[in-house]
Amino acid sequence: MRFILIVITLMTYAGPSYGQALSPMNGNIKTYTDVFAIQLQALNPYDTAQTFSVTLSDGEGNPATDIELSSRVLQIPPNGARSFFVWGLVNKERRVMVCLTSAYFTNGVGAQIRGEVCGKYQVSRLAL
Repeated sequence: MRFILIVITLMTYAGPSYGQALSPMNGNIKTYTDVFAIQLQALNPYDTAQTFSVTLSDGEGNPATDIELSSRVLQIPPNGARSFFVWGLVNKERRVMVCLTSAYFTNGVGAQIRGEVCGKYQVSRLAL
């Protein structure tokens, strides 16, 4: 009985857990040309402004150096969002992984809490 009361007490102290988000998290992009573009939105659920870095890789996790970004570093205000674009070339199809990484410091000192969220996208070129 004592164990159940302890568990219930701990559950009442547990609040919701929030983390940065990337929207949409996955998608199938179709294009009629050899160029694709994806508009994504980075969300900052924290009460302080955050700096996020954006990294790109192929479907295997290797760096994708032939894909462009509108911004590699995003400054997002508290509880805010910011859109950015990813574009590149596609022959038939390719996979693209976009990762959004944050680093948080308390008053510039202390332990770093790092969060990362990734989205996966399948890009296909359609034949005319």
